[in-house]
Amino acid sequence: MVFTQSIQHLIREDEPLSGFTWARVGGAAKYFAEPGTQPELAQILSEAAAAGIPARIVGEGANILVRDAGYDGLVISLKAAEFSKVSIKDNVLTAGAGASLSQVVSASAGAGLAGIEYLAGIPGTFGGALVCNASVKNGDLGCRVTHVVAIEADGKSITLGSDQLRFGFQRSNLDGRFVIEAALQLETVDSAELTRRMQSSWIVKRAAQPASGQRALQAFVEPDGMSLSDVLEQSGVQGLNEGEISLSKQYPGYLVFSGEVKADEIIKFVQRVTTKVEAATGIRLHCPIKIW
Repeated sequence: MVFTQSIQHLIREDEPLSGFTWARVGGAAKYFAEPGTQPELAQILSEAAAAGIPARIVGEGANILVRDAGYDGLVISLKAAEFSKVSIKDNVLTAGAGASLSQVVSASAGAGLAGIEYLAGIPGTFGGALVCNASVKNGDLGCRVTHVVAIEADGKSITLGSDQLRFGFQRSNLDGRFVIEAALQLETVDSAELTRRMQSSWIVKRAAQPASGQRALQAFVEPDGMSLSDVLEQSGVQGLNEGEISLSKQYPGYLVFSGEVKADEIIKFVQRVTTKVEAATGIRLHCPIKIW
């Protein structure tokens, strides 16, 4: 074991990662850790960096695909209560990266604070939503962020102010950082009206996603100014089926799986669809899946 004795009890070896992703496929992590405190996380990252071990954080796995060969590094889960706290003071909501995005949205609505209610129904953790800048047509998470706290690879804590943060549509400059907390500036609104907006947004988004529990993965997002369904139809790939993998007709952009399927088969399927669409329409579809 390359980690010192003081944290060895926090590290597991050859941990299967399929159960941490929506696709329920993929190999194992060479090392896996679930720290309970920030000092434990800092020490784990510091020792991993000193040993030359790459590290990643896994949340709810809604947009992650682990290759069949697995991840030759350290995977960290921030499910512990220490990293899942949500607090509100005045119009500022502060949340840990391990909190679910739905938990954060519900907390803001319950406090009568507006600004992120349109994100209701988007799966994943708050940390994951920050890194990929969860976005919809009427706004994004990044525009509400006042600062982000992260742990550097050497274990030191760093606070990034709004002037150091860059957010675009479903992207940010936080990719590769170990985010542990962030604060959002929100606005006071009638709580009943806010709850109505949140519920409406949740209903719309859930209707556009496969049922929870179904093995599925969002492989493509709406192109700028165009209907994804129309683009897929024009390209002749809508409903494409190869083996146990299908491009859903009912939920455009989603892949659904049945039976035995390999992660590498999914990757090749996505590449084939992307190539077919670009050849037919000239449009290069954006795939939000992060491949490990």
